Amino acid sequence: MVFKMLGSLCVVVSLIGLVAATDRVCEPIRIDTCHDIGYNVTGMPNLVGHELQQDAHLQLKTFTPLIQYGCSSRLRFFLCSVYVPMCTEKVPTPIGPCRGLCEDIRDRCQPVLQEFGFLWPAGLNCSKFPPQNNDKHMCMDGPDDQKGSDNNLRIRNRNRRPNIVGGRHDIAMSDRKLPYNRGYSQHYGLCKNYRFSEQYYYVNRTQRCASLCSANINFSQENKLFADYWLAAWSGLCFLCTLFNIVVVIAGDYRFRYPEGAIVFISGCYNACSIAYLIRLIVGRYESSCHMDPQHSAALLIQEGFVNANCTIIFVVLYFFKMAMDGWWLVLCITWYLSSKLKWRPESLGRYAHYYHLLAWFVPCLMTIIVLITQVVDADELIGSCYVGNQSTDNLLTYVILPSTFYLGIGVFVLFLFILPAKCAKEDYQNVQTNPLPVRVSENNDAVTSLIGIFMYLYLIPAFCVLGADIYEYINRDTWLAAGSVSRPVVEVFSLKFFMLQIMGVATSFVVGSSDATKRTFQKLSRGILRKKKPVPSYLQVQPAVLTASCRSKRSVSSKTNSETIL
Repeated sequence: MVFKMLGSLCVVVSLIGLVAATDRVCEPIRIDTCHDIGYNVTGMPNLVGHELQQDAHLQLKTFTPLIQYGCSSRLRFFLCSVYVPMCTEKVPTPIGPCRGLCEDIRDRCQPVLQEFGFLWPAGLNCSKFPPQNNDKHMCMDGPDDQKGSDNNLRIRNRNRRPNIVGGRHDIAMSDRKLPYNRGYSQHYGLCKNYRFSEQYYYVNRTQRCASLCSANINFSQENKLFADYWLAAWSGLCFLCTLFNIVVVIAGDYRFRYPEGAIVFISGCYNACSIAYLIRLIVGRYESSCHMDPQHSAALLIQEGFVNANCTIIFVVLYFFKMAMDGWWLVLCITWYLSSKLKWRPESLGRYAHYYHLLAWFVPCLMTIIVLITQVVDADELIGSCYVGNQSTDNLLTYVILPSTFYLGIGVFVLFLFILPAKCAKEDYQNVQTNPLPVRVSENNDAVTSLIGIFMYLYLIPAFCVLGADIYEYINRDTWLAAGSVSRPVVEVFSLKFFMLQIMGVATSFVVGSSDATKRTFQKLSRGILRKKKPVPSYLQVQPAVLTASCRSKRSVSSKTNSETIL
């Protein structure tokens, strides 16, 4: 009786397990490579352990060159049946390929992989697939073998490497490097459209070609060495000048009165950018612009800033404060127009300071966050610093050229208002007098105000030079990198760009140095250095209880003399 009950219980448990196992969730195939293969639904996990179709998709991408090479007409079906196996709710397990299909694919494609130094993947071991399709083990034999087509493909491809125009995939089954045809072992022909393609690796993570850190693609080693010294000289000078401004502002009780207050923030932005360049020079070119790629075990130029902490820090400082610098220059133009043209007093301008900060800081902060989220930070070959658009012309246009054009365009428009006829200025002055807002006429016409106006116009020269260098690079970069191209970048253009990025930071010291805060700072320093201990006045001294006779006589004489002098 007991054995019958146990037997019944086992049957019930088996039925429950069978029902639970057959309750398989199927989902549509979302991988383009595996569309139109005879079935359109799959279930996860697949036969190699992937839980998500995205993971299977990434793995399938590595086989794309082999599929297009044409070693077998059934390779695509075989790979899809492994990574996105057929699913049906009536069968508790995924339906994959049969062993015969796997062995046929292996016999045809393994020699091709061995030719390039790759091994047959362990995840595609044919022994783990069912030998045949029957009532115990279901599997798929795949489409008919197009032998004629396979033979023609093998004959046509026997003496050539894979040719994938605009390809975006690579076989990452091994990172070994062959002594022959080294370029194809690195990128399998996917980077052959680049000049010096043997210096490139194809990175599956970014789906782009990345050059070696030691490669001299557009610039020679002499160009890079000169750029380091050139950058060090101007960054150091800019840092010292702007540091002087910061010390003056802190120690000299600087009054943040607009428009001259905008110069202080511009100087601070230049100081931050110079620090970022100095950090790059201190930590070194490779530590700030390179990373060891795990796929190829090679040091590549960074295409994603997050893989290197130094690169990310340098980018955030440079990009944010460079855009904030342009934003504060726009604030300077607006406040200068209100002060000089409409005769606003600094007190009236100061009431809207929170709007100035919003204009100058918000857009750079938003753009920096967007760049970090999209992971488009990349390294520069010439100076080895991280920015955005160094390796992508689209990112250069979107995140660098267009924002700079936006700031400069609005600023030039505001400056254009200064050349309006004097009659318009008089009418504006009368409107200000009748305006109920707390706006009063300004009388600030000293030398500092003149220097601020000169600085505001001079800022346009380096700004347009930097923008012109970016546009020059945007137009010609693809030509410089194209295979067979003889065009090379003019290194002097980039040297001028680095100079213009720093020179106005030096100019800010002339404006701040002419302010009253500088005088107060030097007065404090001189008093601190030349300070002498002054004698305590006699009327504050504590008199002793007993005085000597000589002291009394001297005091009496002194008192008589003083009294006579007073009389």
